[in-house]
Amino acid sequence: MVIILKKHDWRFTNIRWKIVSTYIIIIIVVLAVLSSFLLNTLYSYLFDQKRVEVLTSANIIASTLSESFTEEYITKKIPQMSLEKNSRTIVVDTASTVIYDSYLETSLKGKTFINSSITSALMKNGKDSAHYYKENGSWFIDAAVPVIKNSKPIGAVFIIVSGDSTEQVITHIRNSIFILGILIVVFVGIFSTSMASILTLPVEKLTGFINNMPKDSLQKVEVTTKDEIGQLAMAFNSLIDRLAELEDKRRAFVSDASHELKTPLSIIKLLSDSLIQTENPDPEFIKEFLNDMNKEVERLTRIIERLLNLTQLDSKQLNTQFVHTDMKEVLKEIYKKLLPLADKKKIQFSLNMMEDEVILPIERDSLTEAIYNIADNSIKYTEDGGEVTMELSRDLGNVFISVSDTGIGIPKEEAQKIFDRFYRVDKARARETGGTGLGLAIALDAVKLHGGFIEVNSEEGKGSKFTIVLPYDDIKSKTENN
Repeated sequence: MVIILKKHDWRFTNIRWKIVSTYIIIIIVVLAVLSSFLLNTLYSYLFDQKRVEVLTSANIIASTLSESFTEEYITKKIPQMSLEKNSRTIVVDTASTVIYDSYLETSLKGKTFINSSITSALMKNGKDSAHYYKENGSWFIDAAVPVIKNSKPIGAVFIIVSGDSTEQVITHIRNSIFILGILIVVFVGIFSTSMASILTLPVEKLTGFINNMPKDSLQKVEVTTKDEIGQLAMAFNSLIDRLAELEDKRRAFVSDASHELKTPLSIIKLLSDSLIQTENPDPEFIKEFLNDMNKEVERLTRIIERLLNLTQLDSKQLNTQFVHTDMKEVLKEIYKKLLPLADKKKIQFSLNMMEDEVILPIERDSLTEAIYNIADNSIKYTEDGGEVTMELSRDLGNVFISVSDTGIGIPKEEAQKIFDRFYRVDKARARETGGTGLGLAIALDAVKLHGGFIEVNSEEGKGSKFTIVLPYDDIKSKTENN
């Protein structure tokens, strides 16, 4: 039972039924408003027409009676006139005494008939009046006209007519409108259901395609239209492309990480097996092997630490505390750490900085490592006797930290890949220098954390220049938010 209810609820909450119900509700509201307006207008028009007719009849009678306003003449003349059925004609004198009453069953003849309309008609400047009103659920139209002789009212004619016939006409029209409204709603329901089916069919096909897609593969949907549905399909295909690219990077990352971890482990295993299989090894031999094993352990540690750093940056778990820091001090610190490595290779390592202070709010550890990794790479990939230069400058909105070298350079086709994880332009040299292929990836993520980016200009065989661009305003706003 629960499953059936859920299915039923889904059917009436999908797009198709929302479209149909919206159309029907709009049509019902429009019909209701239009019908109400038409019926009110019709009521006013028909009863106004009837009021004019009754007033005209009263004027004709009053004009006729003005010739001879005697009871005998009135009793003889009025029945001869063509008056509407279900009407009652009353004639009174100036004292509101009834002279004639066409309704014999409850005749008011000889009695005083007080009515505001008659009173107005019997005044010195008697005026015609006519009204329609509803009383005890029925409509009535009445009219009072003075009988004028010698410019003075000598009596009045009062006619009251039932409005049942007029109301029957309106009721018939109202019923016709109601039936027409039902037919229109049914037609709109059928039409909107058909249109909704046409409009939602591509969405249902896309949904079915996604639901039936194998879990172990990513497939693109065929784009057959250029409307919003087609744009949705193109957006889905674009998402599939990005997912496929992400999956390829994930697999490559896992493969490269496994390879990077496996290599030092294999060397350690090989060295340990050699020690185990060697009888009475020389202490110097053991020391050399242990020293090699220690280097591989250190390499494993570096790889794992950098992988952890990347994981923290990806998941934003890094404790990002932006502190106002003198960038000149940061560069001096990095320069001091890398100077021995440069001296060992007889590389001319220089630091050029502007005289003014460059105070920036930064996450010191991550940005320091980013600059260190770039400078370290420049030294490692520069031949002995080459040059490496670090520079610090700024303009009104940006701070620039550049590292230039006269190293081996980067081929144009490789320039876009150097920030990929585990990617190395020269794998053989990377093995010799102990590179992991993670340094530039960590550097880029750290710079992005500060709202900046890295520019690379390189020419194979002549050297490279890496420029870290840090927008001062963006970093400042990060500090204020923290």
